[in-house]
Amino acid sequence: MTGSPPDLPTVLFVVTPAQMGGSNRSMVTLLQSMQGRVNRVLAVPTFGAFREAAEAENLADEYLDLPRRPGSPLDRFLRVAAGLKIAWWVFHQRSRLTAIHANALTGLNMAVPGAVVHKGNTVVWIHDPVGSRWGSRLGPIIRRLVPGLRIAAVSRTAETVAVDNGLCDAGAARVIPNPIDPADVVTARTERKASPVTVGVLGGASHRKGFDLVPDTVELLGDGVEWHLYVSSVIEPGMEPTWERLHTLAGRNVEIHQKVFDVASVYAGLDIVYCPSRNESFCRVAAEAMINGIPVVGSDIAPLRDLLGANEAGIIFVNDDPKAAATALRHLVDDADLRLKMGEAGIRRSEPFQPSAIADQLLEMYGL
Repeated sequence: MTGSPPDLPTVLFVVTPAQMGGSNRSMVTLLQSMQGRVNRVLAVPTFGAFREAAEAENLADEYLDLPRRPGSPLDRFLRVAAGLKIAWWVFHQRSRLTAIHANALTGLNMAVPGAVVHKGNTVVWIHDPVGSRWGSRLGPIIRRLVPGLRIAAVSRTAETVAVDNGLCDAGAARVIPNPIDPADVVTARTERKASPVTVGVLGGASHRKGFDLVPDTVELLGDGVEWHLYVSSVIEPGMEPTWERLHTLAGRNVEIHQKVFDVASVYAGLDIVYCPSRNESFCRVAAEAMINGIPVVGSDIAPLRDLLGANEAGIIFVNDDPKAAATALRHLVDDADLRLKMGEAGIRRSEPFQPSAIADQLLEMYGL
């Protein structure tokens, strides 16, 4: 506990994943922006990269430790226990509690018992790219149990997930994108040589992220380009051939790095960012590239189209088509002026991601 002033309204933030994924990175920025505006009570597991960041950066004024043991047969029961612990805390603190913020569908599922007790505003911020069969069954029940439920979604795609899960009607969610602090993702650009142009791939090495398209795109684009892959080293089942091909390309024009959280230093050395995702709710990597003034070559999915505009901040290519991706990349590789123009458009289009504006919108949803 950091001793937040007692007259501040109290908001309970429920965050269940322990790892530092995109939605949790957004929560880091949001909690930073909420400092001094609300008393931040963070319900979170006692372990993992997110908890470490929360403690290191003073992201909470109080903690509510959630019992979890991911990967264990006991974890299902511990999830229930965590939900009951939240409800018990809410019961005893209901006189000072203003709102509950549940991060993503997993956070909502755990916050429901507390929301029933609270009877006030419960905001769920949907980051999920897809729903689930169980979610579609539970959503209508949650909606009836929690009359104060308010839906925020990082994109219209995420709103569709909420609608499909029965949490709200179409058009009822408020679109509030991920907050991205330029201080966290932008640093001084390194002195760039005229050639070779550098292309970066960041994030998960999964089928959903289109990582299996990277080797074909590298080969089709050809020489004269440097590729830097900052991706998770965890090999997803079925991705073994992709990694084998990339390792044969390593040392030529491909460098494989570990996934990093200090992304500012990564973007400083890139000229283009490649996002071949098949499914996204927002695509934080593309947004971070835009804030850095880096053009994006992205797949033809709704979140990327909405971020990049009509080929304003980058180029959209046909899904699952590495040849089309290589053609789009070639346009940018060969045209420095086009890279500059699209990079400047990206900076303009990234203004809605300012953390203070995102915090203001969520505070309004909390009823503050």
